[in-house]
Amino acid sequence: MLKKWKQIGGFAMAAFLFVAVQSQDDQEDRAAQGQKLYDDLCAICHTEKPAKMMGQPVDGLVAKMEKVKGLTPPPNDKVAEMQEALKPLSGQDMKDIAVYLNGLK
Repeated sequence: MLKKWKQIGGFAMAAFLFVAVQSQDDQEDRAAQGQKLYDDLCAICHTEKPAKMMGQPVDGLVAKMEKVKGLTPPPNDKVAEMQEALKPLSGQDMKDIAVYLNGLK
């Protein structure tokens, strides 16, 4: 019986490590996609390395982008420009940008 539990534990550990490696690869892919989107759409107005956004929590960054995207009417021209940049982005696109920004130090 103990041998069986050790086997199950070994399989569980292997599965956990596989998922952890996959998750890391996915995060790197998301960050790379986010960097491309940021460079193409955001760096025009924001700096290449935006100090105020670097390292911020992903959910908070996404929430800020969604808030700006939903403001009607936009309070000023800069917000209107950002809304235009955000308009075609999906939720996943905004999350990718946030993952990229979160990883900047």
